[in-house]
Amino acid sequence: MGQAASDAVTASRTDTNPSNPDAAWWCKLAARALSTVGAIIALFTGIWVFISATPLCWVGGIMQMLIAILVLLFECPYCCLMVTFVQKVSQFADNRTYWQKALMYTISAIVPICLCAGISTITGNLCIFVAGVFYGLMALGKKADRDSMIMTAAQQDLEMNTNQ
Repeated sequence: MGQAASDAVTASRTDTNPSNPDAAWWCKLAARALSTVGAIIALFTGIWVFISATPLCWVGGIMQMLIAILVLLFECPYCCLMVTFVQKVSQFADNRTYWQKALMYTISAIVPICLCAGISTITGNLCIFVAGVFYGLMALGKKADRDSMIMTAAQQDLEMNTNQ
């Protein structure tokens, strides 16, 4: 059990996907923290949505809770160390590119809101959506330095002048 916990924590700290653009350490930490906090909030507000009286809100609340658990397994595997398959899920999540995580988080956060548009649903899914947007920004990569941007702008200006 101790080795599984150690492996899960180690897997959560490393970015094993070489196709991810280089991002600052604080960006990675902020995205992971925002996803974890958002998933915890979504889990509790999903329970609140499930208590409501309409069947669509029941479905939305169940989806919200399932999405929250999935995000917790992806981003914070040491919260679920008693589950036997956590390490496999964590490794699968670490092998995803930033744009794949961004797409998954943003789309999965919108679906429960479409089913039951209430303050609890919006509050619960907003952090997961923002984490998806943050992963999307990380997928764009770092901004180029000033000299390379000037060179690129000069080349584009030269190309526009020769095409006329």
